[in-house]
Amino acid sequence: MKYGLLNLIKIFCICTILIFVSDSSQEEKKIKIGEITNEIRLGPFAGQRNMAVGVKNILEELFQDLDYQLTPDAEDEITIRLVFFDVKNIGQNIGIYHNDVSLTEIIAIGELRRNGKVIRKTTQKGQSKEISTSTLIVAEDGSFNQQTASIALKKVCENIVKDLTK
Repeated sequence: MKYGLLNLIKIFCICTILIFVSDSSQEEKKIKIGEITNEIRLGPFAGQRNMAVGVKNILEELFQDLDYQLTPDAEDEITIRLVFFDVKNIGQNIGIYHNDVSLTEIIAIGELRRNGKVIRKTTQKGQSKEISTSTLIVAEDGSFNQQTASIALKKVCENIVKDLTK
């Protein structure tokens, strides 16, 4: 009985030590999302604050998916500058046949900073296509689809996060 209790205490101590060692060996990845600026000069999104807020939400989701802890006291910080937005309409109209392709393109510059110093910088482009085909004559109003802009934004943010965290 005496040896059984002694072995139980040894096993308990070993398990406790292993738990503390395994907890301390897992390094938490911490990051904070810094300033998101909209430096787009022309077009429907020029200077829009809502676009910067949307990018911040996308970044938060991407970093949480990568098991980063978002905290304001992290040493690492990511900043984004949105610099270009354009929608190119490419289409064909022959008689009653109508085929439109809208290409949404967004360019952004991302920086990873550690304690205020830029340690990595990347420029990424995100594109999204919308194809519309019909057999009726449709007026070309030059408007853009909000969903294609969101898809292009998400693509550019994913590319920035991948490049800065590799």
